[in-house]
Amino acid sequence: MSPITLVLELVLACMLAACLYYFWRLDTRLKALRTGQDGVLRAAAELAQATAQAEAAVRSLKMTAQEAGRDLQARIDDARKTADRLGLSAGRVRTSADMPLRGRA
Repeated sequence: MSPITLVLELVLACMLAACLYYFWRLDTRLKALRTGQDGVLRAAAELAQATAQAEAAVRSLKMTAQEAGRDLQARIDDARKTADRLGLSAGRVRTSADMPLRGRA
């Protein structure tokens, strides 16, 4: 084996060692990136689930508000009917303060 061949093989061996080192660092960084992506995917799934729960809560709240509105309107209608039946509609009720005083001067 000639000295030039030996030097070339040593240079190639050093370059190979350097490549292995950089490949190992690259592999470590890629693993970290994949792990980070898994975290992002997990967070996205949790966000989607929270969004679905919020939509369901909003639908439920809307239905409850509609039911409460219908109930309130029914009570208002009943109160108006009762007021009309009792003669309490506007302009019908006159109190003693509204009557003119007679016989006093």
